[in-house]
Amino acid sequence: MKRRWHIIGLAVCMVMLCCACGKSSNKPSNQAGSGADQNTTSESENVADLPYVGIVLKSTDNPYFALIKAGAEDEADILGVQVMVVSPDTESNTQEQADLVSTMANMAVDVIAVAPSDEESLTDALEQAVDRGKIIMSVDTSLDFADCSCYIGSDQYAGGYQQGKYAAELVAQNDNAYAVILRGAETDKTHTLREYGITDALEDGNVYVLGAEDCGSDEEQAEKAMADLLEEHPELNVVCTTSDSMAVGAQRAIANAKRKDIHIVSFDGLQEALELVRIGELDATFAQDPYEMGRKCIEYAMRLYNGEKLDESYHTEVKRITSGNAEAQVDKINRQLNHKGGK
Repeated sequence: MKRRWHIIGLAVCMVMLCCACGKSSNKPSNQAGSGADQNTTSESENVADLPYVGIVLKSTDNPYFALIKAGAEDEADILGVQVMVVSPDTESNTQEQADLVSTMANMAVDVIAVAPSDEESLTDALEQAVDRGKIIMSVDTSLDFADCSCYIGSDQYAGGYQQGKYAAELVAQNDNAYAVILRGAETDKTHTLREYGITDALEDGNVYVLGAEDCGSDEEQAEKAMADLLEEHPELNVVCTTSDSMAVGAQRAIANAKRKDIHIVSFDGLQEALELVRIGELDATFAQDPYEMGRKCIEYAMRLYNGEKLDESYHTEVKRITSGNAEAQVDKINRQLNHKGGK
């Protein structure tokens, strides 16, 4: 049902855009008309002339993507750009994401920015969009698609390496250190790049990596996987997760097992994980800047729309958050979510 309403909503917006584009032709140019009619026509023409950006994210159930949406909407207001932000209900619903891109390809949008959950499932929809003259960008997760003009987001491997390096430092005094990685879906390049970065840094820090578990960025899956891993590997003393939702689940399993000797280092920097960092239940989270991603997504979309040649990537900051700066990070996120203009 949610998927149906996403598609219906996009179709309604497409009709509205087409109507707006046609209003200026209702009156012949040599008719003066009333002052009120002239003002209405002028306003319709102005709306029709505004650049339009469509953004397709991974899910509506993750506050991380709400921050990308907030940044995009705030910057669109500043630049005088129309923006529509849509997404499936969950990251695993890759077919719905493809359907949303396909629907948007048939709308009066100029630029489509997508955060791909599974690039392979998006290929046909992206090719359709290019055939209809759309500019393609990626945000949060890069695309290998040949006609993608640029990527806005973190350097995922480098961010993962920072995370793994810090986790290794936490157990540097141990004679033997053993780690596991809880990661998002295997089809998601973002989580793969983070896993590679984490693994390389842990191994460089003399931490033995026991393996990586695909938990689909799901809190409950991560809790169950962590409980099983604790039984299978009692020597375990480091856990790295490629998103905060899995860190929350892992922390719960570790607390239930009464294992206070295990360090947990996460990635993303969202409120629930930040609160666990603040009270010392997580050692750290490496915070991305999704609000800035959304803001830069609109800025770069307009630069591409205006014909500028840009670098293939714009990398946003990844910042380590520990108990000392967790509260300030929460305050920052709350200001950003309480947008318009909440920078």
